[in-house]
Amino acid sequence: MLKGLRWQKRLSIIPGLLRINLSKSGVSASAGPKGADINIGRKGITTNAGIPGTGLSYRQKIGGGKGMLGILLVVAGLGWWAIQHWSKVEKFIGMVHPAATQVAAPAAAPAANMAKSAPVNTASSALRYVHRQGAILREEAKPSGKVLKKSTKGDLVTLIAQSDGWAKVTDGNVTGWMRASTLGTEPPK
Repeated sequence: MLKGLRWQKRLSIIPGLLRINLSKSGVSASAGPKGADINIGRKGITTNAGIPGTGLSYRQKIGGGKGMLGILLVVAGLGWWAIQHWSKVEKFIGMVHPAATQVAAPAAAPAANMAKSAPVNTASSALRYVHRQGAILREEAKPSGKVLKKSTKGDLVTLIAQSDGWAKVTDGNVTGWMRASTLGTEPPK
């Protein structure tokens, strides 16, 4: 076999969290976000921690009492990732334990804001997935409305009302308007 030839394929099991790595040297599994993961393979267990965009990283093979710094860095990285991607964590928890993420029906909005919009009344029909990376949540239902938040593809939001191609949603603790075309009832692919 050619010594300089390399081949690698990563299969995402839980996007951003769990991967299977295939290469000519064998199969391994990586758990954790990019830049802070643990790799388990035939050569043992390795921790990896890095600062994205800087090129700085720390890698350590775990064995015989060594590797505590690497483990601590990976755990800290996993915690940081979970905070940054809380909606993905909630969605994963909902897949594993559906009762843990049951959502109550949204509270009714003031009548003045609902004059031209159609309310959504049931909790089961109120959940929507964001289907576009960087979908913008605005203060008003118009393109020039003040930006309140940029959502991540796959985020789960609660639909309150719809009007003229816009959807009034609650994303975490922020309520505003988002283009209805960026939302779907099924998780994005």
